[in-house]
Amino acid sequence: MSKQAPAILHADHRHWQNDIKMWRQDIEEWQKEQAKLLAGLETDLGAEVSGLMEHASSIGRHEENVICHEHLIATVECSPAPPANEIEARAADAHQKEAEKHENMRRIHERLKWHHHRAMARLAVVLKALSEEV
Repeated sequence: MSKQAPAILHADHRHWQNDIKMWRQDIEEWQKEQAKLLAGLETDLGAEVSGLMEHASSIGRHEENVICHEHLIATVECSPAPPANEIEARAADAHQKEAEKHENMRRIHERLKWHHHRAMARLAVVLKALSEEV
């Protein structure tokens, strides 16, 4: 190692301190960016989780309605007296409403499925990119 003048050593140290200051500023900025993105991700994933939970509850309520409706039809069919036209009309109306609810649930489910698969695929790409060596 050659002997260097103190002025050169001090100049190196000032440059290094400037580099360190710049690196700290970069880190601080990157942490802010990460925090913002993570907060957005947390919000979006939280919405997805709650949306899936809400959809699962809706499916449970729909299933209960279908079972009750089926039970009502079976009860009417098994009754000893033939059902009156009014009862048949009500049952047909109730059945039509249940059919519409079911079709609406199908559309909602397909939309959620598409959104979920798309979000998971995008997150998988992000995770893969983050796990690769720099």
